[in-house]
Amino acid sequence: MRQARAFTLVELLVVVGIIGLLAAILVPTLQQAQELTNRTVCMSNLRSINSAAMLYKSANDGIWPWLYNKNNAWDTTEVGENRNLDPNTTVARSVTALMFMLVRQDQPPGMFRCPSDKGSVVDDNTKAKEKDSFIEEREYYLDFSKPENISYSYQAPRFVTPNYANGIDSSETEMVVMADMSPRYGGDTVWTPKAITDSTTATELQKELSNNHKQKQINILRVAGNVAAVKRPDVGVYQDQIYTAFGSTLTGDSPRKAVSKELSQHLKSSDTFLIGPVGRTEPTDANAP
Repeated sequence: MRQARAFTLVELLVVVGIIGLLAAILVPTLQQAQELTNRTVCMSNLRSINSAAMLYKSANDGIWPWLYNKNNAWDTTEVGENRNLDPNTTVARSVTALMFMLVRQDQPPGMFRCPSDKGSVVDDNTKAKEKDSFIEEREYYLDFSKPENISYSYQAPRFVTPNYANGIDSSETEMVVMADMSPRYGGDTVWTPKAITDSTTATELQKELSNNHKQKQINILRVAGNVAAVKRPDVGVYQDQIYTAFGSTLTGDSPRKAVSKELSQHLKSSDTFLIGPVGRTEPTDANAP
């Protein structure tokens, strides 16, 4: 009977080398496939949020989800500050509270989290709970519990008297009303936006993109309801930077080039200025480009 020959050391090393080479080839491919899947899920989230917003609009005289804040200072409102108040209470609310209006209409909280946003988590404790089965009294939730529950930035509300609803103009069909979270994170003063032109380099451009997808692309939702993946943030109505305001003192082609992080410069309803969620911190290296 012939005895089976064992692997020699050289053969074993060759096999290990081949396995290592295959792993080096396959792992990046699998990671890329995962990111492509995440981008698809993210775009699906935006479509779902748009559908929920349309339902909200149909029940609220055609008004997009909005904040009530007669002090015009919602930009600094802490997340979760008004979490357990009666929903009829007219108090300042953050952008996360604005999105939570859709959750209160039975929308799942998970659709507000982009799977590529490594710092995000789903807020599962979001539904109104009956305190007593015999008493019609409920514990109200008016906001997500933390900024990490939201992966998207929303059009900064333009306040309109007398009810201070944001003035998102449904006729501006090309305006971006929501997108992957701003590089500003709603409160980051380190990020300094730059004017974007046709000559802006790829490296400079990358720094202006959301971190959600490793600064490779951003998914956007327009007022018309269409969702798209873009590689530049200057896709506003005036080809302006969607994460900055351009103010009112500029003329000619300057709205495209102007960049301001100040709410006071957001003076036109057609000026896309996506911000929030307030309080997000810089993500880990997992999201670095």
